[in-house]
Parts: sequence; structure tokens; C-alpha cells
Amino acid sequence: MKTKLISLLLLSLLLTACGAGGNTTENSEKLTVVTSFYPIYLLTREVVEGAEGVELKNMAQPQTGCLHDYELTVSDMKLLEGADVLIINGGGMESFLEQAMERYPHLQVVDTSVGIELLEEEEHHHHEGETEEEHAEHAGHDHDHEGNPHIWLSPARAAEQVEHISAALCELDAAEAEIFEKNAADFRGEAEALLEEAAAIGIPEGEHTAVFHEGFAYFAELFRMENVFSVFADEYEMPSAKELAEAAEEAEKHGIRFFLTADDSGRIYGETLAAEVDEEIVLLDPLTTAEEENLSYLERMEKNIEAVEKHWKEVKK
Repeated sequence: MKTKLISLLLLSLLLTACGAGGNTTENSEKLTVVTSFYPIYLLTREVVEGAEGVELKNMAQPQTGCLHDYELTVSDMKLLEGADVLIINGGGMESFLEQAMERYPHLQVVDTSVGIELLEEEEHHHHEGETEEEHAEHAGHDHDHEGNPHIWLSPARAAEQVEHISAALCELDAAEAEIFEKNAADFRGEAEALLEEAAAIGIPEGEHTAVFHEGFAYFAELFRMENVFSVFADEYEMPSAKELAEAAEEAEKHGIRFFLTADDSGRIYGETLAAEVDEEIVLLDPLTTAEEENLSYLERMEKNIEAVEKHWKEVKK
């Protein structure tokens, strides 16, 4: 009798466990798509909108920013373990990829940068008094690639990234391929509208600019500006007083009216140099972090274009 009761108890526990796992089974029927960081999450969200068979998750925390020197966490590993596909920016942005593939060799990875032309990487300044060997060591921390990987800040390139995402998801979930393809086509149309809007502002081709975020070289390209110099602040390289003085001279010499900066550690240098020539910074959104309004990629890029247009109207007065 006692043995029988134990057997019934074990059976009851087993059934309870199966019942508790009902949501897990239901979720497993969905395609689990993981994106490497927030800009790729924004682009992938455009593609999967309306697709009920897709569960979209973002790996790096929404406030992480760019993935330079990012190291995988335990929670990242757990997320990748349950992923059907990992969608990355590519271009060398995800320095952790080799580590992830060693741990999960069968994980399907979609590199959205394939076939997309990258702008040249900006040269990094020497530290004051730094040797060539020390400079090379610092530069090695930045990227293991040639080219600027911040391609999502170019609407035209972002549209190509979206097409790569759509094509990959169509293969993985043929039942919802029509949704993915329509969303990608709609996105391309909206991206082209952004390009037309940027061109309509009427900034003369070759207008000189200075950038204080690596990704903003793509904004300079978008508005056909010529980037005279860049000042980047990170944990490995902070501009020296000498470098800032030289940059101020360049700003005055070239009559720079556009100082493109994000609301990050580089902002103070942008404001300092803009003040040298009696200008204001243009504060732009690199789309690397989440914000309270939860705006779409297109909405956030629209705001960036409006910021440039507003500044241009001011400097023309």
C-alpha cells in the first residue's frame, strides 16, 4: 500500500511538472530570435512585426551601448542556449562572437553586414607622450577589423541589413515569409523617404563637420558633409589638452558649423570645441540604447534628421 502511494505521488509530480512546462512547450514552437544589441533589435523588430510565430529577445542590456570589448555574461549564455538564431550587426562589432560559437557551435548566426560597404575606420589619436608601441596596443583594443561597423546609422545600409534579416527569417519560418518580406519592403520605402528628407534640407555638399562619436561619420555621409576631424573619448584614449587645442585651430580654420555629438562622454569635447567658434553642438541619437518612449528605428532617425535641419536653419540666420 505504501509503495502504491509513493508511485501515485511520483506520477502526480510528473504530471504537474509537465503541466508547469506547458508555456515552455508553447514558446518552443515559436522561432526564438535573439539580437546581439539594441540597434539590431530595433531593425529586427521592424521585420517581425505582426509575426505571431516569432519570439524576439535582445541579448545585451538596452543601456549597454556599443559592444566594443563586450564580454558575455551568464544570462547571455543562457539566452543563446535557447536561441534558434542570433542576429548580429557584424563588421567586427561583436568581438565576443568567437567565444559564443565555441560554446554553441550549432547556433545559426545572421551577419547583417555581409556585402555592405563600410566607411573607413577613423584613425585614433596618440596619447600625449605615448610611444608607437603603446598607441598600437591601445588601437588593438578598439576593433579587430577594418572599417567603421556603425552601419545602422546609415538609412540606406540599415535597409540592406533589414533585407538580410528578412531573408534569413523567411528560410527559418516559411509560414510567415510574406509578413517578413512585406515589412522589409515597407522599411526600405521609409528609409528612402529619410534619404530624400535629408537631401531636401539643402546643406551644401562638402560642408565641414566634426564628429564626436564613431557612428556619426555615417551622418556626415548622409548629409554629404566632409568630416574634418574626429574626437573620440573612451576608456583607452582620452584626448589631451594639446589635441583639443589643435582641434580648435582646425575648427576655426575650416569654419566648422556642425559638431555632431551624442549625449555621452564625448559631448563635453564637442561643446568645448563648438564654443571656440561660437557654435552649438548638434545632439544626435546613436540608437544604441533604449529610451522611455520606445520609438521605432525610423522614428528615432527622423528625430536625428530634424535636429540637423533645425541647426542648419539657425546657422543660416
